[in-house]
Amino acid sequence: MAQKKPKRNLSALKRHRQSLKRRLRNKAKKSAIKTLSKKAIQLAQEGKAEEALKIMRKAESLIDKAAKGSTLHKNAAARRKSRLMRKVRQLLEAAGAPLIGGGLSA
Repeated sequence: MAQKKPKRNLSALKRHRQSLKRRLRNKAKKSAIKTLSKKAIQLAQEGKAEEALKIMRKAESLIDKAAKGSTLHKNAAARRKSRLMRKVRQLLEAAGAPLIGGGLSA
């Protein structure tokens, strides 16, 4: 006698659909963070302090929002922000750009 195919669990299917949507949303957020971080570093290398700091603040904001929504762990977010700020500061100092009032303290 032929066996019937087992029915699929509807709640499991729904959770899978939700996870796919969340995955895309999280991936987009992380991608935006990486893009802005790279752009800030590039501007800092060129010595464009104002623009680099503006982009860095946008990246910082996105990182905080990602941590708030659990896309990133709060410690990972803090680490990324710290590394980004340190890198931008080092590059701006190397380029001889002024940092006064830029939001990067010593």
